[in-house]
Amino acid sequence: MEILYFIIGAACVFLLQRLLYQKYWNKRLSVSVRFSQHAITEQEEGELLETICNQKWLPLPMLRVKFEADRHLDFQQEGNLSVTDRCYKNDIFTAMMWQKITRRLKFVGRRRGFYTIQQLAVDSTDLFMEKHLGMDCPCDTWLYVYPGQADARRLLIPFRKMMGDILTRTYTYEDPFEFQGIRPYQPFDSMRDVNWKASARTGELRTNVHGHTVRQEVCLLLNLKPESMMEYRQLQEESIRIVNSLAGMFLAQGIPVGIYSNAKDLLSQKELVLPSGGDRQHLNRVRENLSRLDLSLEMEDFGDFFECCKARQQGQTLYVLVSASQRDDVTQLYAALAGQSPGSQWILPLHPWMEQKIQAVKNSAIVRWEVGQNASG
Repeated sequence: MEILYFIIGAACVFLLQRLLYQKYWNKRLSVSVRFSQHAITEQEEGELLETICNQKWLPLPMLRVKFEADRHLDFQQEGNLSVTDRCYKNDIFTAMMWQKITRRLKFVGRRRGFYTIQQLAVDSTDLFMEKHLGMDCPCDTWLYVYPGQADARRLLIPFRKMMGDILTRTYTYEDPFEFQGIRPYQPFDSMRDVNWKASARTGELRTNVHGHTVRQEVCLLLNLKPESMMEYRQLQEESIRIVNSLAGMFLAQGIPVGIYSNAKDLLSQKELVLPSGGDRQHLNRVRENLSRLDLSLEMEDFGDFFECCKARQQGQTLYVLVSASQRDDVTQLYAALAGQSPGSQWILPLHPWMEQKIQAVKNSAIVRWEVGQNASG
């Protein structure tokens, strides 16, 4: 009889715990996955935080958290991983009563891009691991992997040449916010520059003297449409790194930079048109826009694309074209731009075995930029 009572009691306990787990396992349970920072650079290490918070008296002996991420976020140092065209992560926890667990997952951003994790699958069991329970959790975490830097030593010579051209042909204008002093009035001075208080004090007209601000800007043209059906991924990625590096170098010298590319944005599905800017946040805007370029989307011929953007150019502009393609539309566009803006440059990324078809364009320089087989892409 005692054995029967024991069996009945055990069955009641088993059924009761199953009912409790079915009803309460996910109550006051929060599961989150988030990137610890919003931006890293190619080949840098990043961190993903998994957080489990079980704020109730019911322990969870087995809690499985599953999510998928892009395979270019390399979690190879972590376990419970399956990689095909995507990276599938499958982590197991034991969450006791009123326990919070945080796990830090290290990864390397192997390729520039904009990466998101949008959903988690959470599975658990009852106390005896007999009944499997599950739910989906929304997730909204994102990460920019900025383009890496091109070889600074190789960029230095063309950059110095361009800076020399900028400095020799720059025109300036008076900046009303940069006050330098007061001098006697001259016949060619504008009456709006007269300092009336100083004039009243001295009995003679006195004029405010202002500093001058550079009005030169640089337009970086990034053509990413391949010349043929061949795979150009390494050349395309190196082109993006070159533009990223040049933008940083010019902005560090106080030169405003704009970027135009026929590659489309992953989010907006539109070509990259970033107007000229020189403030502190502009470099971040450059990097974010370059990170979001999706090379799998169809691209327009660069000549046709940039014709629609020319009206945006103001003042004196130095053009820098970065293009592995030497198609006729690209060559003709560059020749026209070099004619109106002497000192412009074409940086031509090519593999060592590729032919440089274009040799010289008047009033400009063409820089062959060799990309080895081991370049990341």
